[in-house]
Amino acid sequence: MGIIYSRIKERIIKVSTFDKNDKNERNYKNDKIDKNSIFNHEELKYKLPCISDSLSEFQSPHYTLRYLWQSNYSAPVEDILLSSGVVLDAGEVLCGFGAWLIDMALEYQTTDFAGVGLSPHQFPSQIPNNVKFTQANILSGLPFEDNEFDFVRLCYFANSLACSEWDPVVRELIRVTKPGGWIEFVEPGIVPINMGPKFTLLMDTLKQIIGERSDVSERLEVILQSTNQLNNIQKDSKSIIIGRLGGEVGISHENSIIKYFVGESSVFSKHLGISSKDFENLLDDVIKEFQTRKVEEKFFRFWGQKIE
Repeated sequence: MGIIYSRIKERIIKVSTFDKNDKNERNYKNDKIDKNSIFNHEELKYKLPCISDSLSEFQSPHYTLRYLWQSNYSAPVEDILLSSGVVLDAGEVLCGFGAWLIDMALEYQTTDFAGVGLSPHQFPSQIPNNVKFTQANILSGLPFEDNEFDFVRLCYFANSLACSEWDPVVRELIRVTKPGGWIEFVEPGIVPINMGPKFTLLMDTLKQIIGERSDVSERLEVILQSTNQLNNIQKDSKSIIIGRLGGEVGISHENSIIKYFVGESSVFSKHLGISSKDFENLLDDVIKEFQTRKVEEKFFRFWGQKIE
């Protein structure tokens, strides 16, 4: 795909797999960090992985979010994670399925982690021993008992849920959270700021394909409060300038965006009524816009504690 694939191959984030038969799990984790670091900023706890020409399993959204916050979570759950907690990731849409769970499981090896997905084909083939995946659809209810998890997380569901679906989903996540446990959401703002005409066209087309979605970043805090089952509700946000104008993290996020549209190119080409070649050219133009415009995208974390 010409410029698009060459750019992705030049700058795509490397994904390291975990060998579940490897006895020395902690050494694996340390080796991964040492070999994949691209920054010399020793003050950073989490760095972006190194550049690779591998196109298998695109998981850079997870690393981008981790880098932005310099953490995998914002809820005050460190003590829980260090004392054999039980954690649920209820879904990672467009966020590198299983990447967060595997990263967390390697760091907190005495805690048990559970993940759910619509299809077993989504599940990583190589996982740490303290991770288990279950096939489930959150809209149909989770296959877990009440009050089962110390920490529950949901990431990147803004484009997957209609406005009316958010309240029941939030309540289902609260149901499986232990009293005193924490629940956390990670979502992007629905529309980047200062988009060029080509990127605006793509985003408008995305809205037409998936249907209008409200900006959950503006509503989720209210939804959490309305349940009357959470306290200590908090919100935080971080911003990225997409592309090279945003530095390495901007490049990483640009890769994620372009890879998504490449993967869905047939759908977008059909909806726009253009050839696949014209769609490739459109993506090339979007990349050029990122090189000259400071297109800003904001990300949000919301978290709260289930009332005891």
